[in-house]
Amino acid sequence: MKNQKIERVVNPFIRIAGTQALLWGALGLVVSTLLSWLSGYHYHGLLHFGPAPNPAWWCYWAEHLMVWLVPATLFYIGGKIFSHSKIRMVDVYGTVLFAQLPMIVMNLIYLLPPMQAIAQVDSTMAPTEILAIPNLHWAIFLSLLGLPFIIFSLIWMFQALKVSCNLKQSRLWIIALVGIIGGDFICRLLIGLFY
Repeated sequence: MKNQKIERVVNPFIRIAGTQALLWGALGLVVSTLLSWLSGYHYHGLLHFGPAPNPAWWCYWAEHLMVWLVPATLFYIGGKIFSHSKIRMVDVYGTVLFAQLPMIVMNLIYLLPPMQAIAQVDSTMAPTEILAIPNLHWAIFLSLLGLPFIIFSLIWMFQALKVSCNLKQSRLWIIALVGIIGGDFICRLLIGLFY
C-alpha cells in the first residue's frame, strides 16, 4: 500500500491524463503566471528562473506558454516518430502541463522578502555590495529550497513522456533529454526575444 502511494506521487499519470491533466495543468499555469507577475521573477527557459527587464503582463504569459508548449511539442513529435502506440495530443500536452505544477511552490518562495531583495541586484554591483544585502543568507537558503521542486517537475515531465507516449529504454531517455535540454535551449532563444 505504501509503495503504491509513493508510486502515485512519483508518477501521477498512472491515474490522471488527458483532459483532466490538461485542466489541472491550465489552472496551475494561471496561478503560476500570476505568482510570477507578482514576484517579478520570469521563466527564462524551462530550467532558468530569475529577474528580467520586461515587466509587461503579456511577457509572463508568453514565457509560461513557451515553457509548456516547447517541451510538450518536442515530446509529441518524438512520440509520434518513435512510439508504436497511438499518441493522443491531449495526453502529451495535458501531462506535460500538469508536470509543471510543482513549480508553483517555487513561485511562492520567490514572493518572500529575501528573494525580492535579490531581485533588485544589479549585475554591475561589486561583490562586496552584493554580500552586504540584508538577509542574503536567507535568499540563498530559499533558492536551494526551491531546487527540489524543479527536480520534481522534471521527474514528472519524464513520467509524462513515458506514459503518454508509451516509450521505454533508450528511446524514452533520448526523447526526454531532447525535450528537456533541447526544450530549455529553444525556450531561452524564444523568450530572449521578449526582452
